[in-house]
Amino acid sequence: MLPAIKPILLLVLTTLTFISQATPARELPPQPLSIKNQNPFIQIFGLPTTQPAILLSTNRTALDIAFDTANNSIINKVVGNEVITLDGESIRLSFTLRRAIGNHTEIGAELPLVGHHNGILDNFIEGWHKMLGLSNTERNQSPSNVLNYAYTRDGATVLNIQSPENGLGDIRLFGARQLHNDDRSALSLHVSLKLPTGDANRLNGSGATDLAISAAYSHQYQLSRWQYNAFFNGGVLLLGDSDKFANIQRRSVLFGSAGVIWNATSNIDIIAQLDSHAGFYRSALDQLSNNTLQLTVGGVIHLTSTTQLDIGVGENLFTDTTPDFLLNIALKQHY
Repeated sequence: MLPAIKPILLLVLTTLTFISQATPARELPPQPLSIKNQNPFIQIFGLPTTQPAILLSTNRTALDIAFDTANNSIINKVVGNEVITLDGESIRLSFTLRRAIGNHTEIGAELPLVGHHNGILDNFIEGWHKMLGLSNTERNQSPSNVLNYAYTRDGATVLNIQSPENGLGDIRLFGARQLHNDDRSALSLHVSLKLPTGDANRLNGSGATDLAISAAYSHQYQLSRWQYNAFFNGGVLLLGDSDKFANIQRRSVLFGSAGVIWNATSNIDIIAQLDSHAGFYRSALDQLSNNTLQLTVGGVIHLTSTTQLDIGVGENLFTDTTPDFLLNIALKQHY
């Protein structure tokens, strides 16, 4: 997918420049895009989005509204006694509330709504791939805009979704502690608990409780008159026994991310980040078992001093464990 990076970045830059009008005095620190793997069989677990290293200031509250849509096109992959099809679009609308408690601690909760649909992006993505000289071989094996999420093992159907599904996902509770913060660098510790509020039969949740522990670090650099921040996340996710996949899922998964935020103008940041995790399943299928690396490029428009709009476009780099295409849009407001 590497040939697609430059056109995607150009598209995002053009969009950000067109939308942006105001030049507010910033109050919000640079922070990564709120991205995670939206593979339908992986998003059911409690993998957290990439976390900011700088927590909220004392007595501040933040509300994030994020929309993700992921397009998948994996048709009838057969390895040994397993068969998987991932053909469709998954969407996720999440509401995240955070509140500072004292000088160095914050708590919060995320309420997600999850849906799986036929989608509308297939034709766009096929045209995009054709323009860039990328393959549409997988996509040409089935009609456009069809929903078929299915997994069979040992001849038994574990899951088969062919009609649209919508519902509440797994609610996540979390807390964070600021360990260090100065003018150049910051370090924070994050803990989150995912609760089994979603329906495993609809792929809206796993049916189990998951615990994630991670650290987030950022550092500011000055290169001539350009200012940019590098950020790093890393942690471990401990998985409860899911309703559908307890016999093949792993019990712990390492995850991490890294990226750069460039302060391009007074109110626009350009972001490039890599998100990765180890395999979630003990399976012969790459779509379930492989380690993954996802590239997301995008930017942030600072609409006011306390409001920002994130836009990111993601591509899988070398495995089918991540969706073929991801769009992330998030509105973040601090009070």
